[in-house]
Amino acid sequence: MNRGLTRREFLRSAGGITFLALAPVGRGLFAASADSLPTFTALPYVQPGGSGTLTPGRESMRLLWQTSRQPAEFALNYGADESCGQIARIERAERLDGGAGHFNYTATLDGLSPGKRYLYEVKCNGALLAKGYLTTRQPRGERVRFAAFGDNSYGGPSDHAIAFQAYQAHPDFIMNTGDNVYQSGLDGEYARYFFPVYNADVPGSRLGAPLLRSVPFYSVLANHDVRRTGPAGGPAADFSKDPDSLGFYTNFHLPLNGPDPAQPTPILGPDGLLDAFRACAGARFPRMANYSYDYGDIHFLCLDSNLYVNPSDPALQSWVENDLSGTDARWKFVVYHHPCFNVGHEHWEEQQMRVLCPLLEKHGVDFVLSGHEHNYQRTRPLRFQPGDAAKAAAINEKDRQVGGAFTVDRAFDGTANTRPDGILYITTGAGGNTLYDADYNNNPSKWRLPGDPDYVVRMVSDRHSLTVFDIDGNSLLMRQIDEFGHEIDRLSVAKKG
Repeated sequence: MNRGLTRREFLRSAGGITFLALAPVGRGLFAASADSLPTFTALPYVQPGGSGTLTPGRESMRLLWQTSRQPAEFALNYGADESCGQIARIERAERLDGGAGHFNYTATLDGLSPGKRYLYEVKCNGALLAKGYLTTRQPRGERVRFAAFGDNSYGGPSDHAIAFQAYQAHPDFIMNTGDNVYQSGLDGEYARYFFPVYNADVPGSRLGAPLLRSVPFYSVLANHDVRRTGPAGGPAADFSKDPDSLGFYTNFHLPLNGPDPAQPTPILGPDGLLDAFRACAGARFPRMANYSYDYGDIHFLCLDSNLYVNPSDPALQSWVENDLSGTDARWKFVVYHHPCFNVGHEHWEEQQMRVLCPLLEKHGVDFVLSGHEHNYQRTRPLRFQPGDAAKAAAINEKDRQVGGAFTVDRAFDGTANTRPDGILYITTGAGGNTLYDADYNNNPSKWRLPGDPDYVVRMVSDRHSLTVFDIDGNSLLMRQIDEFGHEIDRLSVAKKG
């Protein structure tokens, strides 16, 4: 911390928000001096609006916070200058967690323009609590930087280090590849392991960073977001055992432009608990499982790849095709948790998402980002034609191998040759939790599965890391940064003009 700055000035410059009347009173808890104000269990954090497309004057963003169940009257004013002449719409929902529970507040800031900074003020019962700013998504033609990582929040020191390195990269946003919190995606786990790390009061390698208060955080559903086992033998959220299940659907506000899933996230439990969850999640459950959005010149397609999903489903494939064919974005990224080209020991047989490869290739996808394997893997550019895809449709089974025909581009090296022939598949699952496959590190003799060619060209499994992308027009730079700030991989990609 720069000792020349006051704490208020530091927070304004570091995190985009200054808390004028809040002070920490415990891990993840903040309170004001006035007895009439509630305790904050999650400080204000930024989330995307409900739209995936970029439309001038129709951009929206959301600011969220969570408090104890003490009633309070909140107001949020915002604007392009310090007058903050616009009034946000604020909604409140109750979240049950098996204990006292809490209130979730969502303020919607509408009528925004892309690539603009907006100021806001938050008041509670008439008292000014916070002043801050947020920046909307960049429009087409603007340079964009984002950070990607997954399998992160479980309370260990590497969570904090990766959050700090992501903050040091100064990204426009975060694209998480799933398993946001461990072990079961519970709301209480978000309170313990997620918000204190990614919305930390000050940045530090052992503290985390104030990312969430000014940087939007996108994510995808993963296996540890749906941890229990249902009657069919696959993943399910059992509210009778965990009343605060499926925090993904109540803590995030991601675009709702996807279809109603043919295989929605399974939920179990008493009607009262299920009704309470549905009331809190609203339209987000189960629709937020699949969505897409634009940011600058990039289009992102985000999918639920859990074992209860059948990616061979015609309705899902039709939506994927329509989504990818309907964008004019220069770059296309697909994000899902379970990597279909992965040589790690833990999850190599979960190959169900391979059946989407022909569609992704047909519509010019550049990168696929995944997690699940707690390490970093990069493939050569490749094309894949599925053969027998019967196991891909075998929902709730772990063995979902899909064989087929590979075409691997061995000429691309990301330095001298920067035009790939095929899709680059990146596994970036070293975001904080225990690493897998230490003996695979820098050991290419292990980077191959039976029946598959040697398509993995880089694998780092001895340290945690994150991926940073810089995209500027037809040029892309990808860097893999470890938890100590060292660059452990780099490649450049050039698009045809």
